[in-house]
Amino acid sequence: MIVVCDMGPLHYLVLMGVEHVLPRLFTRVLTPPVVLVEMSRPEAPEPVRRWAGCPPQWLEVKQPVHVEDIPALGRKGTRGDGDKAVISLAREERADFVVMDDLRARREAKKRGCEPLWMLQVLDEAAERGFIDDVSQKLEHLKRETNFYVGDKVRAVIENMKQRDLQRTQARESAVPTSEDDQKKKASE
Repeated sequence: MIVVCDMGPLHYLVLMGVEHVLPRLFTRVLTPPVVLVEMSRPEAPEPVRRWAGCPPQWLEVKQPVHVEDIPALGRKGTRGDGDKAVISLAREERADFVVMDDLRARREAKKRGCEPLWMLQVLDEAAERGFIDDVSQKLEHLKRETNFYVGDKVRAVIENMKQRDLQRTQARESAVPTSEDDQKKKASE
């Protein structure tokens, strides 16, 4: 599966220290160069700037052949340049998904045949597959230590994710025999 990532999701995955799940979830992970430029701005947190300055080998940085002008995402040279490049690259590469959080960009991607995922959906899938053990802690870090916008809808999604994380943790703990259980089993044999 191929995915093209926008700046925001990469930014927050890096801040949570879980960006490494992307190549485990997808066979190819791409982003256009403008996304790394956006992540390298002086106002970006140091870990994000450092990561963007030396991206991992699994991230394919590729310029789309043609960046579609999407008026709903702003004029050229504005904040929407990354969104436009992500959508254009996804279409050119026939990507299975685009990872973007901006609602307007997600709508425009969908109109153009791209399947958008929120960063939280990626995080949730990684936790479900066992690639992240402490997703509740990561979500708390996201809410408390970053400028990630948490409105009512996002708050509900996060609480739901935390509940599922608790259930996974409880299921793992009940499936792993304790040393006391091992001793009882050996004694009965």
